[in-house]
Amino acid sequence: MNKFKLCLVMVITMILMTVLVGCGSNTNSGSTAGQSNVSKDTVYEFYDKVQFDQTKEQVDAELGVTATESSQMENSFTYVNEDTSFGVSVLYDENRLVTSKTLFYSTTEELAFLTTKAVTKEQAESIPEGATYDEVKNILGGEGTETSATQVIPFENDKVSYIRVWINQDGTMLQAVFLPDGTTNNIMFFD
Repeated sequence: MNKFKLCLVMVITMILMTVLVGCGSNTNSGSTAGQSNVSKDTVYEFYDKVQFDQTKEQVDAELGVTATESSQMENSFTYVNEDTSFGVSVLYDENRLVTSKTLFYSTTEELAFLTTKAVTKEQAESIPEGATYDEVKNILGGEGTETSATQVIPFENDKVSYIRVWINQDGTMLQAVFLPDGTTNNIMFFD
């Protein structure tokens, strides 16, 4: 099981690094930050349309935009809605089936409105490894925002790992990785 957890953490870290690099490099002048018409539906429009085990062709047709292939990770493509600047990065397996999806956004501040209560570094440090999602919600006082889902075992939709974030108005955030059994194994606070 330790080998499994290590592999999972490595995959999730690679995905997170890809997204953070991609999010930081988007300089789209049509950014939605600060606009009052941004809603949770706007943010998740593309993310929610992508389902595990869809083919790349199905995702391309569903989203209707040209994807940008990652130069840093093989079989990784980012789809961005030019009207909103939100989108989804998708990782495909060797058969071109979706195995992971990560929310794409320009800055963390754009997602802050989805967090109902500010979080602190002290709260992050107080969350024990192995805490359940409900325990984390109780400590932080809110649900957080799903930003990534990774199918740990292909074709088993119940074997999914998630990343959730709680973002403050100033862009600082708490990130929690939840394993398929629903427990955390990695909590980080970003200043």
